[in-house]
Amino acid sequence: MSESNSKPEYHRIGVKPINPQIGAEITGIDLRGPLDADQLRELRTAILQHLVVFLRNQDLSDAEHQDAAAQLGVPNVYPVTRARGIEEPIEFIEDSAESPPKTDLWHTDVAFLEEPPEFAMMNMRLAPPSGGDTLWCNLYAAHDKLSPALQDFVAGLEQELHPGEYFRKTVELQFGPGIYEKVAEVCSGCRHPLVRVHPETGRRALFLCGAYVRGLVGLEQAESDLLYGYLRTLLDDPNLQCRWQWQLHDVAIWDERCTNHRALSDHFPAPRMIRRCTVGASRPMGPTALASSGEARLGI
Repeated sequence: MSESNSKPEYHRIGVKPINPQIGAEITGIDLRGPLDADQLRELRTAILQHLVVFLRNQDLSDAEHQDAAAQLGVPNVYPVTRARGIEEPIEFIEDSAESPPKTDLWHTDVAFLEEPPEFAMMNMRLAPPSGGDTLWCNLYAAHDKLSPALQDFVAGLEQELHPGEYFRKTVELQFGPGIYEKVAEVCSGCRHPLVRVHPETGRRALFLCGAYVRGLVGLEQAESDLLYGYLRTLLDDPNLQCRWQWQLHDVAIWDERCTNHRALSDHFPAPRMIRRCTVGASRPMGPTALASSGEARLGI
């Protein structure tokens, strides 16, 4: 969204904000079939405005889930899926007594890729009787909380990313030995800007990449740890978050470029299974790179 006071109007879908910062519940559409042009345009606008949107009662098959997500971009194959010899964009995230929760930390998905995903769509397939909520945080608002002086300082910083030990542990826990090495062989690390300019809205977000970050380029490790540690504390401000209490067949769709999310593990050891598909992929661009390239970014 642009910084103006104008707000989009919705005629083909219902949009109920969860709070002013982030999140909205969408009504009036069925993802089991293709959306018409107006519905799709309004859904995309709602995602850009609210960053994450939720739909109840969407009992999607694997194919319907993939087709619905593909309306927002080209589906991606998750690196771990490809490392297992499977070229399917659909993946399942399952918690059980034998496979404890693995995503109870703030993150954005597979940020260690040169071109990480743009959007993600999840469909709850097995909801626990209680607990297991997911939180999302507004990274635009996290950036805006910084002082002008600190905003200027972080605008030119880059972060070193690598799958790392946390990713190794989660992959080996779920799929056994050998799979992580295949992923690490083709994902040897990359650099992304710490401040990401959203290509559709023109807004700046703190592109916080969780456990994948090894350090900030050009800083001593102690300096990097101190600064990055402070920036991550901004995620814990409940005023920047929304929390979704899942029901069976709920769908969440979010913009990976300006949010972090965290799946709570308080339901464990009750089982929980969710299906995910990410779509779109692009190289994150920071203010410095955009300025040097002369590219313009206009808010919508």
